[in-house]
Amino acid sequence: MKDEIEVIGFDDAPFNKNDKVCILIGTFMRGNKIIDGVYFREFKKDGMDVTDKIIDITKGKHYNKIKAIFLSGITFGGFNIANLWEIYRKTKKPVIVVIDKYPNKEKIFSALKKYFDDADERINLIKSFPDVEKLDNIYVQYVGTNRDFVKNIVKKTKLKSKIPECLRISHLIGRGFLELKKINYKNLE
Repeated sequence: MKDEIEVIGFDDAPFNKNDKVCILIGTFMRGNKIIDGVYFREFKKDGMDVTDKIIDITKGKHYNKIKAIFLSGITFGGFNIANLWEIYRKTKKPVIVVIDKYPNKEKIFSALKKYFDDADERINLIKSFPDVEKLDNIYVQYVGTNRDFVKNIVKKTKLKSKIPECLRISHLIGRGFLELKKINYKNLE
């Protein structure tokens, strides 16, 4: 595996309780040092459209170069669930979910049942995903590849953090949107 392997990483910007839309950030990188593209899409908070937005960005300008898609978790903008199977089926790229701590599925399922009419559909989708595995000091789920590939590509794409740099950069950009909101709100006062 080459040092400058091309990957794209997705995270969402922080959002407020009353927001109806959220911002998806995709960072395309070569390895762990070269950013070659940053992409944005709006999606519905707690909706079911983030999968299409991830596919849309992935199938854009850098599609032929991308060797893997990294996701910062499976939920974006509250409980907008990224369908790992559909992303892989429509892009033909390995999908690797990276999370900090082991998810409490019972807590997630309970929240879904409490707030969503389509809770059963969302719960069944989550249950259909591969099991979460510990990989060094992170947790991963993956579709369209194997553990050796995941281990190697995570190693090649992280820099000083424990997560791939494309995810870290997407996260930092997302935090910037939170600062922008603070500035805009101050200007309205």
